[in-house]
Amino acid sequence: MVIPHSGAGPNALLPLVKHVPAPFEVVGVTLPGRERRFAEAPEISPDDLLGGIARELAALPALPTVLFGHSLGGSIAFALSVTDPGICSALVISAQLPCGSQIERPREWDEDALTRVLQRGGGTPADMLNDPAWRDHTLRLLRADLTLGGQLALRNAQMRVAHPLTVLGGEQDLLVPAERLGAWAERADTAVDSRLLPGGHFYLLDDANREAVAEAVAASARAVTAAP
Repeated sequence: MVIPHSGAGPNALLPLVKHVPAPFEVVGVTLPGRERRFAEAPEISPDDLLGGIARELAALPALPTVLFGHSLGGSIAFALSVTDPGICSALVISAQLPCGSQIERPREWDEDALTRVLQRGGGTPADMLNDPAWRDHTLRLLRADLTLGGQLALRNAQMRVAHPLTVLGGEQDLLVPAERLGAWAERADTAVDSRLLPGGHFYLLDDANREAVAEAVAASARAVTAAP
């Protein structure tokens, strides 16, 4: 299951997940306010979000499941795994810290602050920010998601990872510094498989990194499907 970053839907990660090999099936999580849920208000509580994902997963055939989350998606994946341990078999967390990134601390998010986050993270097309309607929508999504991230950070603060864990990150990430990703080792009950790749916060979408990230996800899935 693929859980994307703040302000995005799962289609943003299509350039990556198309490299995940058969026979693995990829299912994306779509938060309100984007893609097929565009008409919905983006503000959502952690309980409503986690409960909704759990219900949809429960409706699918019972199979070993790896949760892959990038940035905010990593916090969501972590929260899902501790709220309902049976929901997954392993985690792959990208560009996120156990208690969320510093920018997700509770605060008031005015337009200037949100714009600075977008600039530091990169990956947002300039023409989207230059169009008033799309800019307003993008900033509302980001404000809702950063607020959600702060709430998840508090929720996850005392939790530990009981599942096999892979942690990935970008060497030049300005939002989630690579040197801090080692904090996951202190929160995991098993050994952590860690890997850094060249690039910033959206390193995983760089042409040179897509196959390596997809292979890390596939390797996690192979390990849990092969386990007795």
